[in-house]
Amino acid sequence: MDLNLRLVRYFVAVTEEMHFGRAAARLFIAQPSLSAQIRRLEQELGTPLLARNTRKVELTPAGERFLEAARRLLAAAQEAVDAATGHEPLRIASIVDGLDTVPSILRTLARQQPSIEVVHGIAGMIRQIAELRAGKLDLAVGLFGEQDAELRGEIIRLDPVRLVLREDHPLAAQGEIPVSGLGRCRWVFGNVDHTPDWIDFVLAFLAESGVRPRPPFAGQTPLSAMLEQVRERDAVAAWPESCPAPGPGLVVRPLVDPSPVYPWSMVWRRDRMSDRVRAFQAAARATAADLGWLRDQHRG
Repeated sequence: MDLNLRLVRYFVAVTEEMHFGRAAARLFIAQPSLSAQIRRLEQELGTPLLARNTRKVELTPAGERFLEAARRLLAAAQEAVDAATGHEPLRIASIVDGLDTVPSILRTLARQQPSIEVVHGIAGMIRQIAELRAGKLDLAVGLFGEQDAELRGEIIRLDPVRLVLREDHPLAAQGEIPVSGLGRCRWVFGNVDHTPDWIDFVLAFLAESGVRPRPPFAGQTPLSAMLEQVRERDAVAAWPESCPAPGPGLVVRPLVDPSPVYPWSMVWRRDRMSDRVRAFQAAARATAADLGWLRDQHRG
């Protein structure tokens, strides 16, 4: 039997989302078409792979067995393409434009391995992980709390999170700002659709100190737009050390009790190791050592 790799790829996408609508959106096809393609694959194999009803999608026993083999098949196919086409670029993303973690690593990589071409995009961590699973990225970089049989992550930076506010804000006169004293502040967050993991991280460390600002209904992804909201609304925002200086009229102050730290991880697929991925890993570890990114692992 000659399996259609496109159908196999569709099946793997559905298993990763466990939702036909989300998988169809990720694959840029219509949901009815995706359902039809999965049925076609099941007909070719002579067994159902997915059990579906109006509420959920589940793998059948045959689907569970096929999934592991399907991932190996797609990885082997990609390796064959790479071998035939020669040097492929390293595909990586940053969660937000302007943060210096990924650019710093890429500068080290350029010095260590100048022949490696890099395709560097912008994507929230949830999208990065989805594209990593789908083979569209070689590495994801950002907040990563789960590890499974397919993905592996390694912390490369502990990024102190501070507070950005107007220089005439009453709290700006303090050298350090206790998190518990932020309850009455007006907060600005990033885009709830683009970086929900970052927003959840901020809300979590605030909640630990009894601070519960209203979660954002919408926001601005660019850092410049967040800063404009801080200026216009006399608001505050969480501001990692990896962010650039906020510019005139704004100041950054350390947070204490606790002093939150954002853990950056690099994440890769266990079955998609390559010389490019290993080169990035080496550059990330060297950058972390040179800049002291992991110097204090017990903050807060």
